[in-house]
Amino acid sequence: MASAAEPKYDIAVKAVGGKLADCPFCHRSLLTLEEKHVPYTKTFIDFANKPQWLLDVNPAGSVPVMKELATGEWIVDSGTIQDYLEEKFPDPPLGTAEDSPQIGLDVLGKFGAFIKSSPEEAAEKEADLVECLRGLDAHLTAHGPFIGGAAPCATDCAVMPRLYHMQVGTKYFRDWEMPAELAALRQYMDTFMSRDSWKNTYYSPEMVIAGWEAHGIKKLVPAQ
Repeated sequence: MASAAEPKYDIAVKAVGGKLADCPFCHRSLLTLEEKHVPYTKTFIDFANKPQWLLDVNPAGSVPVMKELATGEWIVDSGTIQDYLEEKFPDPPLGTAEDSPQIGLDVLGKFGAFIKSSPEEAAEKEADLVECLRGLDAHLTAHGPFIGGAAPCATDCAVMPRLYHMQVGTKYFRDWEMPAELAALRQYMDTFMSRDSWKNTYYSPEMVIAGWEAHGIKKLVPAQ
């Protein structure tokens, strides 16, 4: 949600049908803006019809890209945007991507491998995902309630969108849920999702599902 104050930035993000869509990297940047209370506006990008100006700014055509309205400077890539905002707006501190705890960032890859796996690979890929989640749960048990401790850090803004994709995608595509014993991780997700930053940057589970379906992921049909 853009602040009522005069916006300082405009950020281009993935959209479908004029609504914020499922890009976890855009979500990372939006959460960072929200947690730092930086006023901004959003420009929605339809991936089926990318504007030429986006390709001029970033030939890869990926988002997010963020423009400082006062200077016209463009900042490209969610990690670069996160570090830029930390330098420009150090209070409240989130830390940079590099100096924040490096844990949980591989959950998207583990989740993706699981939902893409063949029946022969599924048990191995599931075990890899569970191992990743257990490591994050252990960290939160020792250092929580957030990855950074008492307050969110840069890693929280990067990991929570990935966990959301995992939560929605594993349930829909594999009828699978996190093990019940991962209590600290479950509480962490509930706590973060209750924050205004999450509510202001929310997109529906249907957006997540549609995004993965666009990559060819299909719902598992149980054997008869």
